[in-house]
Amino acid sequence: MKYKTLFYFHILIAACSTVNAQTARKAAAIKRMTDSLTMEGLSAYAMRYPQLRQVFFATDIIGKANVKGELNGKDLYEGKMNITRIRSNFNVPISNWGKNVVTGSIGYQQQQLKTTEITSYDPRFSNADLSTTKSTISLSATFGRSDSVFNKLIFYGLGISGVTDELSSIKRLNYIGSISMPVKRDQNSSLTIGLVVILDPSAIVPAIPIVSYWHKYKASNVELFVDFPSRIVLRKQFSKRSWATAGSELGGSLLFFNLDKPLLPQNNIYTNAEVRTGLTFEYLVTKRLILGVNGGLYSATAARMFDRNNKPEDYFFKAKTGSAPYLTFSVSFLPFLKRL
Repeated sequence: MKYKTLFYFHILIAACSTVNAQTARKAAAIKRMTDSLTMEGLSAYAMRYPQLRQVFFATDIIGKANVKGELNGKDLYEGKMNITRIRSNFNVPISNWGKNVVTGSIGYQQQQLKTTEITSYDPRFSNADLSTTKSTISLSATFGRSDSVFNKLIFYGLGISGVTDELSSIKRLNYIGSISMPVKRDQNSSLTIGLVVILDPSAIVPAIPIVSYWHKYKASNVELFVDFPSRIVLRKQFSKRSWATAGSELGGSLLFFNLDKPLLPQNNIYTNAEVRTGLTFEYLVTKRLILGVNGGLYSATAARMFDRNNKPEDYFFKAKTGSAPYLTFSVSFLPFLKRL
């Protein structure tokens, strides 16, 4: 989801701002030690917020689910669909000065949609198995700043991101602005509220409220994370190197389809939202390398295909997909680059 990078970016700003305020009062002789502590602090955040990790690779295997396709409001087919997905993301810290942070990110996703056991309701649509593989590349740059207004800490963020399936041009461009404010912060809990504004033709709503709540139950050493609207999870630390999380996380995908069919648009977007509910186990193999495995139940909203210049509600094709089991294997690295 487009807002998630900026949402977790506010957490990064908070971490960097705290450290910068401290280092400004220290002599240059201990700057190297301070930088080391900064990286350790960011690593601690990144263990709890995977979107802040420097590098992330994952393979999703989503089992067969019932699927029903509709074309222009009429039944087109039914069948079974399974998804195999490869995801990767690289966060690049570009600059950090004073109360300001600039980062960039590069993402790649390859997705195979395989539909079998097809029953066609249109003579023009074949009963033969379908297999489609699509790839997308995403690029983004984000500027964030922390400031004080009426003695209240405020975080601002501005971002631009593009998505494409070719190297020659960006097919989808959007702009995001955000503001957030810590409401409560102590040793065992914190609460931050804010708003994200999205300038994107495919956005369902132009603005999304954000709420980030964290609480640690000291007796059981369990942490609760409620990051609305992206996730709600419980986290249990077993040792310095191992931990598990259980809960639900919101995600989604966007693919580009070029159709050569009469009476149908040629350049199209295929998008949906998904919820993955399950259990994740991660292990810190080295100082920076994390291996993870995650499994549970995958659910998705109806996928929509629409002309690239139209809004999602102007779709001409819809695919309703049932729930299915999923399994994810991941490899990620904690922050190791201070800046370019």
